[in-house]
Amino acid sequence: MRPKTSFELFRWTYYFLFWFIGMGVSVVIIELAVGPALQWLFHDTSYQLPTWNRAGRMAVFVVLFSFFAGTVTWFSEKKRTGR
Repeated sequence: MRPKTSFELFRWTYYFLFWFIGMGVSVVIIELAVGPALQWLFHDTSYQLPTWNRAGRMAVFVVLFSFFAGTVTWFSEKKRTGR
């Protein structure tokens, strides 16, 4: 791999991981803390963890969104800097 190609792969990986970690933390906080708390507050229902099916869909969403957002961020940053 040429140095420039290697650098671009590194930058894309950086943006992907940034979005992946950020979205992963956000989804965990929303699904495990905020969502059930609001549901309990407004509907007076007991606390319930998400099902495995819902957790799997959340994981797929986080991975796909991270790929998309990381790629768009990398491309726009590359275009803006003229690399």
